[in-house]
Amino acid sequence: MSICLMVSNPINEKCIYVPVSTERVFENYWLPAIEKLDLKWVRCFQCGIEIGKDELEPVKMELTELKNWLVEHMNNEQGVYIRDRIDNLCMEMNQIFSKEREDIKLYIG
Repeated sequence: MSICLMVSNPINEKCIYVPVSTERVFENYWLPAIEKLDLKWVRCFQCGIEIGKDELEPVKMELTELKNWLVEHMNNEQGVYIRDRIDNLCMEMNQIFSKEREDIKLYIG
């Protein structure tokens, strides 16, 4: 299994699939940090969550918090890999939500 980002209510959008993490990496590396930081939104990535524009900033704030934790506690190749995935996820969410459609929803899971 893996965790990815997709548009959950596509109309004219091209097929968007952004890999975020494998299940194993999420459980072994993301979850311990998520629990330590008591993150609410990012925790839901494992079972799946739908977000709209209103939830973008709180989700990105948690991802930034997670990234900062990784810099301090996991400054190795795996930590860099996860931080790169977080950066890509944030960039893709920003691009998708910058589209004209106000009702677009993203699924992360």
